[in-house]
Amino acid sequence: MLKHQKILLFDFETTGLYGHSDQIIEIGAILLEKVGGTYVIQEELSTLVLADKPLPPKIVEITHITDEMLLRHGIPQEEAFHRLFQLYGDSKTLLVAYNIQFDLSFLIAYFKRYWDRNFELKNDILDVMAIYKDRHRFPHKLDNVVQTYQIEIPNTHRALDDIKATYEALIRMQDELDNIEKYVNVIGYNGTYGVSGIRLPHVKYIAQKGGYREIEKS
Repeated sequence: MLKHQKILLFDFETTGLYGHSDQIIEIGAILLEKVGGTYVIQEELSTLVLADKPLPPKIVEITHITDEMLLRHGIPQEEAFHRLFQLYGDSKTLLVAYNIQFDLSFLIAYFKRYWDRNFELKNDILDVMAIYKDRHRFPHKLDNVVQTYQIEIPNTHRALDDIKATYEALIRMQDELDNIEKYVNVIGYNGTYGVSGIRLPHVKYIAQKGGYREIEKS
């Protein structure tokens, strides 16, 4: 059992790989709060977000999100941030995602752009991919997790479905772990390529091969 009172699971679909230059086009998020020793879903967020230029064909292929969908149903970027910020709460909330290193760059860029340009993320983080990668051999995509744990929510590359699948995976893996807290504030990376993107001072970065439990043994 995690010690945190609130947990925010989140997932972004984006126009590219870089938080400082690309844009979020969909947000899926679930806020959990501990009630009587058990985490209960308090709020969900699922929204498309307007982009300022046409989507790259590869992004449309992966996500099945189109320019027309964004124009019909998307909300402005700043409004999307404020909806997410309401769920975020404060720095005591545990942030959870699958391959969180990717999503954190967009989250931090959001905060700096729409709230405080000097923002520094101090929240505890939990990367569900790092837990899975510690215990299973390659490949380590979310759809592999869905298959391994026979999770009924499909991996659609749509934000809310992906975060619900991530939540179910976390529950299944937590039952296998002696101490899930060991994975809080730890991000695994491919030792061949090193850490990509941001580095947070309160997070430990550990090279993972897949299936060797480098984090669990650290």
